[in-house]
Amino acid sequence: MCTPQCIFEKLGGLAFDEAFKKRKYVIRYAKNLKNLQDEIRDLDDRREDIESKVCEASDRGEDIKVEVKNWQTKVDELKEDVDRLMGQSTARENMRCITCSCPNIRWRYKLSKQAEENIVKAIKLTNTRFEEISRPRPRPPEFESLSNNNYVNFDSRASILKYLTDALKDSNVNMIGVYGLGGVGKTTLVKEVGDQMRQDGTFKQVAIAAVSKDLNVKEVQSKLVESLNLKLKATTDDQEGRRTELWNKLKNGDKYLVILDDIWEMVDLKKIGIPISDGKTGCKVVLTSRKEDLLRITMKADRNFRIAELPEAEAWYLFNKKVGNSIESQPEIYPLACELCRKCNGLPLTINALGTALQDKPRYTWKNALDKVKRYMLTQIEGIDLGVIATLRVSYDMLRSSDAQSCFLLCCLFAEDAEIPIDELTRHCVARCLLALNPHTLDEARNVVCTVVDVLKSASLLTTGSHENVVKIHDVIRDVGISISRDEKAFLIDHGALWWPQNPINGPSYSTISLHFKNIKELPDGLVYPQLYTLMVDSSELSDLEVPNNFFNGMTQLTVLSFTKMRMRRLPSSLAKLRNLRMLNLNGCELADIAILKDMKSNLEVLSLRGSSIKALPPEIAQLTSLRLLDLRGCSSLIEIPQGIISNLTNLEELLFPKNFDQWEAIIDKKKEGTNSSSKNMGLEELRQSLDNGQLTTLHIFIPNVMLLPKDGLKFENLKRFRISVGSNFEWDENFSGTRVLKHEGSSLRNGFMPLVGKAEALSLIGITGLKKTLHDRGVGNGFPDLRYLKVESCDDDLEYFLGEPKSSMQSHRLHPLQSFNKLNRLVIEKCKLRYLFTPTAARGLVHLEQLTVRSCEIMEAIVGFEGQNDENELIGDMMFSKLKKLLLLDLPNLISFYAEKEKTQTTAGSSSAHPQPLFSNKVILAVLEELKVEALDSIEEIWDKQSPSVNQETVSFGQLRNMTVKRCEKLMNVIPSNILPRLRNLQFLVVNDCPNVEFIVFKNKKGEDEAADDSTLIIPQLRWLEIWNMEKLNRFSSSSPTSNAQSFFNHEVIFPILECLSIWGLGNIIEIWDKQSIALFEAQGSFCQLMNLEVSDCNKLMHLFPFKMHLLLKNLKELVVNGCETLEGIVGFEGELDEDGLRNNQVILPGLEDLLVLAVDRVEEIWDKQSPLVNQVTVSFDQLKNMTVSSCRKLTNFFPLTILPRLRNLQTLLVDGCPNVEFIVFKNEKDEEQAADDSTLIIPQLRHLRIWNMEELKSFYSSTTTSNAESLFNHQVTCPRLENLELQECESLRYIFQPSMASFLVNLHELIINDCSKMEAVFDREEEIGDGQGRKRTYKTLLPHLRKLKLRRLPELRRFCHFSYPIELPLLSRMVILGCPRMNSFSLGQVSAPNLALQGISPI
Repeated sequence: MCTPQCIFEKLGGLAFDEAFKKRKYVIRYAKNLKNLQDEIRDLDDRREDIESKVCEASDRGEDIKVEVKNWQTKVDELKEDVDRLMGQSTARENMRCITCSCPNIRWRYKLSKQAEENIVKAIKLTNTRFEEISRPRPRPPEFESLSNNNYVNFDSRASILKYLTDALKDSNVNMIGVYGLGGVGKTTLVKEVGDQMRQDGTFKQVAIAAVSKDLNVKEVQSKLVESLNLKLKATTDDQEGRRTELWNKLKNGDKYLVILDDIWEMVDLKKIGIPISDGKTGCKVVLTSRKEDLLRITMKADRNFRIAELPEAEAWYLFNKKVGNSIESQPEIYPLACELCRKCNGLPLTINALGTALQDKPRYTWKNALDKVKRYMLTQIEGIDLGVIATLRVSYDMLRSSDAQSCFLLCCLFAEDAEIPIDELTRHCVARCLLALNPHTLDEARNVVCTVVDVLKSASLLTTGSHENVVKIHDVIRDVGISISRDEKAFLIDHGALWWPQNPINGPSYSTISLHFKNIKELPDGLVYPQLYTLMVDSSELSDLEVPNNFFNGMTQLTVLSFTKMRMRRLPSSLAKLRNLRMLNLNGCELADIAILKDMKSNLEVLSLRGSSIKALPPEIAQLTSLRLLDLRGCSSLIEIPQGIISNLTNLEELLFPKNFDQWEAIIDKKKEGTNSSSKNMGLEELRQSLDNGQLTTLHIFIPNVMLLPKDGLKFENLKRFRISVGSNFEWDENFSGTRVLKHEGSSLRNGFMPLVGKAEALSLIGITGLKKTLHDRGVGNGFPDLRYLKVESCDDDLEYFLGEPKSSMQSHRLHPLQSFNKLNRLVIEKCKLRYLFTPTAARGLVHLEQLTVRSCEIMEAIVGFEGQNDENELIGDMMFSKLKKLLLLDLPNLISFYAEKEKTQTTAGSSSAHPQPLFSNKVILAVLEELKVEALDSIEEIWDKQSPSVNQETVSFGQLRNMTVKRCEKLMNVIPSNILPRLRNLQFLVVNDCPNVEFIVFKNKKGEDEAADDSTLIIPQLRWLEIWNMEKLNRFSSSSPTSNAQSFFNHEVIFPILECLSIWGLGNIIEIWDKQSIALFEAQGSFCQLMNLEVSDCNKLMHLFPFKMHLLLKNLKELVVNGCETLEGIVGFEGELDEDGLRNNQVILPGLEDLLVLAVDRVEEIWDKQSPLVNQVTVSFDQLKNMTVSSCRKLTNFFPLTILPRLRNLQTLLVDGCPNVEFIVFKNEKDEEQAADDSTLIIPQLRHLRIWNMEELKSFYSSTTTSNAESLFNHQVTCPRLENLELQECESLRYIFQPSMASFLVNLHELIINDCSKMEAVFDREEEIGDGQGRKRTYKTLLPHLRKLKLRRLPELRRFCHFSYPIELPLLSRMVILGCPRMNSFSLGQVSAPNLALQGISPI
């Protein structure tokens, strides 16, 4: 129980305790202050240590940790508190209690207590420990960028860059490869890809490491770690630990891209620590290499992309950018710069190196650099980065076989930019024994060379030429090869030689010489090249060449000799001394006598006379019994091959006759004529032995008639390479690149040709009879494993079985199973009777088909049909031609569909539908089709199904279509449904002609209207060329929505952002081309703004080409053609004389127009408004006009108002024809009289060509009130200082052409033609008394100083050319024709001199 006493006792106790505590602070006052000072000193020491470390970290650019900064702030605050407390202590030290002299207890208590509290804080701060004072700052954004700021986004690179980024965004792609020539820009491009994909968030980080030819895993790891700004705990020597940490970093759930640049061999990604993405975690990898095979085969990259050289325009831009303003400041170096840039051949590495070396250099430095480049001395150009050559040389050094190195250096012997035949490389390798295998036959050698070429292509040292049998070498790579061959192999290669070289004074004798002369007349004698094995001499022009008899005396080791384009009367006698010569080329030479070749019978193995002029093969050739190859291709003059030559060449492996040689002796003729036969030529029987024993493996021959073959035939089955045409020769478009080509026209195939059909790479069969029996009964029809090109024409009944299945499946009448044509890439079928070309099964087997042409097959109903097929899977499956790029369907009147639908009825099961179908249904997938031509398909009503989905997410059929042509399709109603248009994003050329029932090009069907708003806008983003001709019902491009103007051909519904050429011809229903209400939208969307060429013809309801203000869009228009529009009243349609801006009607601005043609526009009375202002500084309309033609405009009254002419300062060509009401070319009206003086001279400064035909009322070129003689075309007021050609015809009102005063202004006139001018009396009017200002009469001795051609024909009133009484001279006149001028009795009154004249004809009648 709490009593009052207890309460008081407790309170007393508490008060005592509190008093004791306060007494403690007072008693310890001095000690607390001292302890506080001691702790603050310790804290100061700690603070100095921390601040020292902070300063060091700040100097390193590191970020100070937040807890350290907070600690520093707390220390500073504590120091302030302590300083304030110590100051108060000093101030209060002398203060005493009020009642006595003792110290002030209250202040001591307070200060002591504060001191004790601060001691606790100081101890805590002093004892605070930090593991780290700072941390490294994040990598600066500038360092995150992989590429430098000098990256140029070229058009040629933009597409490949997009392909790369799209591939890396594909979840199915984890690794991609980028390959190409060294220095082509692979590294630069992939760095740009990395930057873009990091910036757009596709990847969190991008790491790159250059691998190079010596793979060092530690180095690669270090570069990747640095790129990722990653600190590894493992030491540099702990490769396994580093690999683990890097692996875990790249697989932490974020997205990473790793770029391994310049790999040369297999790279084990796991060994480095790179986890390949599994679609969710890990990283994606980009590899770059010069070796395609390394990426594709060894590294198994999902996709591979080749980087090509820059095209010419982009290379020039880069070169200009690198040299700065050197070219602009020194115009004289421009041609040198162009040539140097061309020598770089689009290789950025070389362009940058040369540009850097030549920046701000004088002309002589540029000239010296060009000379050195031409002499393959790139490394010796002052200032060139020698690392460039080292970079390119690495590719050569990394070739592991001597075969590859030898073949590469061999390619350097050929001309710059040459396409090098693999056959030619093979011949050189065999003749020089360059192949380690030392193959026994040419065919074996070719296999080796093909393998080596593949290695060189993979290493980007060679590229494929125009076809697979030729290769090319980049100019810069070739220069590097020439440098290597010169320094290490004693090669001399000079393809701009002016004289014959001598052996180097201090160096080894040449082993190989390749010289290219522009024109060489003779070769020196007494040359000594004891180590020379190969000599190649080429001339760019056919040259007469004298070769001394002893020329080869000093070249005893010569193995290969090649002369090209030489005219040689005889071969030198020393040629017979070349006992080691194994190969002789005399290609393109004019040869008189080559009989000396008989002396080389023991060693010559390869003889090529390709393209030479020989008419008869000399009999002595028969003695070349070691000959393995004889090449006579291109010998178009060859008409005689004597009997016994070929049969005597028993070692021949390859025999190549001219493709037009047809002078074979016929066996039937021999029997008829007996021993009196005068034939000297060989017969085909001579080939029997070589063919039978298998020695001959290559044969090129034309057999015009199968009757020339022996009755028992020839055995062609051992041929491995052939180019044989039977019945007809190869046409110009049948230049097949394959090595096994057979063409047979007419009759049936002989037994001997049957094996060739199965071997052929290209096969053309025309008019073959019995094809079914011939092929299948002989077992050939089961497969054509190597066939790439097939043409079948006019093989009526047999064609179905040729494309059918083997004999065991006689019920099928089309292509047999998948393996038959699985390499076929081009198929042409013409004039054949069949309903369907493929069954679905056979069509799906054509996995490599790239081009398909079907022409003039009258009964064909579908390309792919179901006739006789009952498999339900065929009904539901898609029809995909995965590689088809070109499809031509021509003159197929009964074709109803590409892929015929199958009727599912009991009565007609298995037959194709007969109801109207679109040409391409939804099941037809042509994902890579680039060109489509549809012509004369009379049964087709639609090309695409109107109900097709706009976009197929998996495969966009027709998405790559670039060129589309539709012609003469009688029943076609529309061309492109609006739902298909989004697929045609790459369409560039669209031609639609002669389809009488087409109402719209783009058709919006009902379903499309439900899915999209009526006013929706469609875009054809890549269309550059649009041609629409002769469409009777067409009046709008697209089917209009209710808000559209039905009278306008183009409205807001379709946008053409890059259209350049528009041709509209024979659209009789269109009233307006452009909707004037849509012009603002056109401008906003950029539609038609790139239009450069516009042609409008025979649109007979059209009143104006375009509405006013359309010129805002046509600033790039360069050519305008208006032809035969009967109702056309003007180029521009106006709603009033003044528009809302107050601009006059004449101010139509076409600033870029260069060519203007106005033809047969009968209602036009004026081309320009005669009220046009004289010169307006703002108006630049027509100031670029260079060429103008006006023809058959019956109501036209004048051409140029005087006020317009100053704008035409660039006019160069003016052609005027058939405008009967025109009296003056340049017209001066009354208002002009006030603006220009009467005697002012009219100058047309650039006019060079003037033609005036059929102008019955023409009185003068220029109307003027002061014209002294209105019957003269030109007077002194008109000056055309550059006029070169003047032609007049049927100008019935003209009596004269020039007034005499004009003679001095006609100094550039080259050609003058005057025909059928019935009143013409003289070219120059009668002489006038014109003074020179000093009272003397002006005379002209030299008249028309540059006139070269003069023609005066059918001028019945012509009396003289001129009436000058003084002598005149026509110094350059070389051709004159005067016909039908009966009254002309003299050329001039005075004497006439024409020293160069050669009369072509003079007749008064």
